[in-house]
Amino acid sequence: MAETKEPQSPWLRSPAWDGLWMLSGLWLLLPVLGFSSKPGALENFLIFSSLLLWLSHRFGTTFAAFCTGAYRDLVNLQRTRFLVVPAGIILLVFGFVFAPKALNPLDDWGKIQLLGTIFFLYNTYHFGVQHYGVLSIYRGRRGQDPRSKLKIYEKILCLSIGGVVVAFAQICHGAEVVNDSLLYRLIGRESLGSAFAIGKVAAPIVVLSMAGIFFIWEARDLNPSLPKILYVVAMSLPGLLAYFIEPLSFLILWGVQHWMVSVALAAHMAENDTSEVSKLSHWYRFWGWFSKNFWTTILALFSISILFTPLFEYSVHLKKFSSRPELLSFLEPFLANETFVQFFIGLSFATVFIHFCMDRAIFRFSNADVRKVSIPLLFKRAG
Repeated sequence: MAETKEPQSPWLRSPAWDGLWMLSGLWLLLPVLGFSSKPGALENFLIFSSLLLWLSHRFGTTFAAFCTGAYRDLVNLQRTRFLVVPAGIILLVFGFVFAPKALNPLDDWGKIQLLGTIFFLYNTYHFGVQHYGVLSIYRGRRGQDPRSKLKIYEKILCLSIGGVVVAFAQICHGAEVVNDSLLYRLIGRESLGSAFAIGKVAAPIVVLSMAGIFFIWEARDLNPSLPKILYVVAMSLPGLLAYFIEPLSFLILWGVQHWMVSVALAAHMAENDTSEVSKLSHWYRFWGWFSKNFWTTILALFSISILFTPLFEYSVHLKKFSSRPELLSFLEPFLANETFVQFFIGLSFATVFIHFCMDRAIFRFSNADVRKVSIPLLFKRAG
């Protein structure tokens, strides 16, 4: 009798793990609803989430690239993408921030607004692409045809719902990330009232229509994927609710989901690194202690985030940390020094732009060399 092969699991690791980390958009609605009736509870939840996840997600792919031996040869092979471009970003950002008044007459707030505009526009694309990347991972787990027309539609879906719809909601809500940009100076605030009214009608129609087409198309596939369906539901919730809930609730649904996916994938891939490089290098041997299992990597990333988040947040937003500046009053003596403030403005924006670059370098599956390294690290545990 011929041996039958056990079908591959559609989950990256397990329903419970994927449900917690990859599909967090589904359960985040519960704390949002539960805390919304308690004064200050939502804000405290966001502060707690930010301390653990904000910089963890920013440094996650950089950790994977430079602290796991599996990527050493890829980094050496693609030095321009992994080394030259990040170095160029650092030089450009810090050059802009520290340029003398004769070359750059903007004050610190003006510099933040210009860099913040670049950040907001690219971050909109970045969120949409991450959603598409998760669907691609689950498409691979289920063995779906990579040449399917649904693949093209999935990218349009993610960029539309996960990018444009939520970005438009942020602009209408007056989100802090938009206030830290030049967008209102360019588009004007006087038109936001009518835009918000249009969004309340248009966004649900766009989200439900585009998601509905995906569900029908996915159900007709020979290998339909339950995780993909659930992820599109989780991705659609912020777009559906963005115009009907408070900005803080929307920020949690939109941002924390993104952070959790990024941190989880970085730690998951680091754990799956079984390269022999760590035996030859003190650098990789040291970091290999953290990446030997998922939770030690998470602990390392959380520790970095807790340590540096106050400095990044406090200096970049000009002494604002939500409405609780007293939490960071110990920084006042340092922030009296303009050079210190400018340094962290540059560091904050340089690291976020490098984060965009590193995410692309690690998950650029169109490149054969990247696929050779990244796909085994993604799929090794599952199945």
